[in-house]
Amino acid sequence: MTTLNAILMEVGKDPAVYKLSTAIDKQLEEMASVLGGNFISSRLFEVGEGLSLHIFINDMAIPLQLTANRRFPEPDQDQIIFGNALFLIMDDLKGDEEGALDIPDQYCEVFISKLKESFALCNGDEKPNLDEEIFVENPGTNEERRFRWEEVQAPGEEKELKFIGQGYVRIVDDGTCDILEIRGRYFKQKYLKESNKNLQ
Repeated sequence: MTTLNAILMEVGKDPAVYKLSTAIDKQLEEMASVLGGNFISSRLFEVGEGLSLHIFINDMAIPLQLTANRRFPEPDQDQIIFGNALFLIMDDLKGDEEGALDIPDQYCEVFISKLKESFALCNGDEKPNLDEEIFVENPGTNEERRFRWEEVQAPGEEKELKFIGQGYVRIVDDGTCDILEIRGRYFKQKYLKESNKNLQ
């Protein structure tokens, strides 16, 4: 088997089966492509035998101002998924090393039906809450700092800039390394005063 079943929830469309490569490096590339960049995941619920359904979304969806897709089920209906989402079965112990597992064909329609029923469609013009724009680095340590990503002008001509990394998200190598380049757009961390306790 060279592909496995995942479920893709694209903006404005019904969830559908999406084929991913079983080779983990290629699988990660395909996920980054469909999600539009680097991604984060969250475990939704256990499906049995040490396996769980996970949701994957673009980790810069809010700074990139991706379109509102769907709302999480109650009691988290105030939380919105921005941009596309992928749903994958992962092994709770070995998922990070082995990647996603196949969702058998007979279960795909069950999951798709439940996702349509549980994740309400957005109008598409919803905006994130202000506290969703706030990120935390080094949480729980003395170096904990809160920031939001602010879009900025390119710090020079792109052909003259140096970058760390390849792919969808690159760090501008200017000695400070606090600016990200994402598909021709640039974002810089803007640190917040300590009095702001909201965090993502």
